[in-house]
Amino acid sequence: MMIEQTTNYAYKLKYMENPTFDKMRDLSTKFYRELPQALQDELFEALKRGVDILDSEPLMTAYLFAFGKMHQAKLNHAYGKLPEDFLEQKEINIIDYGCGQALGTMCYADFLRKTGYLQKVKTITLIEPSEICLKRAALHASVFFPDAEIKTVNETFDELDEDDIYCDEDVPTLHILSNVLDILDFDLERFANLIKDHIKGYNQFICVGPYFNYSFKDERMEEFCSLLKGDEYYGEFFDKYEFDENKAWTAQISCFSVVILLSTEVTEYDINNGIEDAFGVVYSRDGEKLLKCKNPKLEIYAIKQGTKIICDDAFPIFDDDIPVSISPLKRITIPDSVIVIGKGAFEGCEHLQIINVPHSIKTIKSRAFHGCSSLQYIIIPNSISYIGDSAFRGCRSLKIIIIPNSITYIAAKTFANCSSLIQVLIPDSVTEIGFAAFGNCSSIQEITIPNSVNSIDGYAFKGCSSLQQVYIPNAINNIGENPFLGCINLNSTCNSSRFVIQSGLLIDSYYDSIISYFGHDINVIIPNTITHVGAGAFSGCRSIQQIVIPRGSIQHFKKMLEKELWNKLVEQ
Repeated sequence: MMIEQTTNYAYKLKYMENPTFDKMRDLSTKFYRELPQALQDELFEALKRGVDILDSEPLMTAYLFAFGKMHQAKLNHAYGKLPEDFLEQKEINIIDYGCGQALGTMCYADFLRKTGYLQKVKTITLIEPSEICLKRAALHASVFFPDAEIKTVNETFDELDEDDIYCDEDVPTLHILSNVLDILDFDLERFANLIKDHIKGYNQFICVGPYFNYSFKDERMEEFCSLLKGDEYYGEFFDKYEFDENKAWTAQISCFSVVILLSTEVTEYDINNGIEDAFGVVYSRDGEKLLKCKNPKLEIYAIKQGTKIICDDAFPIFDDDIPVSISPLKRITIPDSVIVIGKGAFEGCEHLQIINVPHSIKTIKSRAFHGCSSLQYIIIPNSISYIGDSAFRGCRSLKIIIIPNSITYIAAKTFANCSSLIQVLIPDSVTEIGFAAFGNCSSIQEITIPNSVNSIDGYAFKGCSSLQQVYIPNAINNIGENPFLGCINLNSTCNSSRFVIQSGLLIDSYYDSIISYFGHDINVIIPNTITHVGAGAFSGCRSIQQIVIPRGSIQHFKKMLEKELWNKLVEQ
């Protein structure tokens, strides 16, 4: 590791109490302001707006004085957009690209301190072509994160290889790119592909830089995100005085995540070459994958610590003459090393009653617990960012489910046929409810759809025969076919007499029945923001007493509704 050690500056930092970025910058400010004005001007001109590589201590202090506060403000804004599930990770790695003097790393330490997150930084990789800046960056990082392992890489982006950006895949990684993507002297595509091809696990990217008012430089940040196939959750441009009304600062900020889902597929070759333990469970030779349970009588089992992946169809035991699982598994213990639960991993384990899901798990794939009909209790931690189709389908004994605020999409049939489910808590992180997601959950009586949801796919609540009340929020702009088909006890969305279609909803696909076969007399109110109602939108609604429509639209709606409903129209 390259690190500044014997200078006066290093000595001052070594004995600084409660170091912060502002305290550290004050040292540079004091040095800079004590210089003659002519020398100050000369140093400022030599910075060339911070584009050139800094090669002297005076230039480093001039940079912090001139651009430090602007840098800090952009980074703090970006860190404030990090998702809760990342900030709650107990341990992370940091890679600070083109780190300069490690401003990004220092500001993250300040951010954690101010927000109260107790997060350990395991490793810090500092990448910087200027040797003098890199040594100071390592000094700063060691002061702000004294327990972290620090790695210094004295190379340009075009010189980097996979070893330079390596991080332990078990620990999430924060990638900081501060004021570097707009620099044109490196191959952006090569750089992005290097990262994409070699990162693993859960990765958060924070990118900040200047905004050039629609210059081609502005496109590089967006291109970088696209090349990595990142899932951007925040992106913004700020022109002069927009980011700070008192400063002519410009800013471009992009925050996105990249989750590399580890392969859960397994072949006969893998199983034949694996290692079988005393219980008849086969692991990969490196111990990272649980490949298959070959014991048809296994009832209780603890998965080995160090296992990262529970592979597809790991525990169902299939008989050649019976095309369904006959696994007698009753209890399973999953260690906190597991990251992914594969497709159908416990599918059809109908005797499994309780399962722990540790906070290490990021992904539950499709059908993971499908048909676990005795499963009564499960807590889904905030670490999980993806739950696949039919993951808990047919868990007939499951009564309560709390969906974590790390989930944005409830996939198709995720909780379908959970006939004992009486309570579902949907967080305001969810934006879409998938096809038949809660189909035939016949014990649910009430459900609140948060304002964050903008789309409900077809048959989402089909067959929820006990459902009496549901609220459809204003944000909804798409409702699929027959989402409440067979909800025979559904009275209304808000009260006992009216079904309110909220403002902004566009019902335009063919046979998009939003309410069907209701068993109670209801009124329907359509606000004047509705522009079109598709054919069959109220198909089968024999109990509608009145439909209130926007003024001037009666002829249009007559054509779209069933003939027997036209005389129930009331013009507002």
